[in-house]
Amino acid sequence: MEVNEFKDWLNTNTAYTKETKSNILSRLKRADKILPIRNEKVYLFNLSQEKRFQALTVSVKSQVRRAVKLYFQYLDWKDDITDEPSKES
Repeated sequence: MEVNEFKDWLNTNTAYTKETKSNILSRLKRADKILPIRNEKVYLFNLSQEKRFQALTVSVKSQVRRAVKLYFQYLDWKDDITDEPSKES
């Protein structure tokens, strides 16, 4: 998991407060501890099937899902900029 790069992306691409960004990183790490993060469409479904995830409050589950979705947005963004052809003149 690319925590530092994701944090930089959050700083550059979102208007969240410092506290909110910290919470997002914390929730992402919690998801990774429950089920190691894999950029797969079924990850959130698989995460929701884990007993440790199910034991979380509704609010925290929502926050964890949102953090994972933001991380996947970051990974998609990273793939997009990596796939762009170089601009050589």
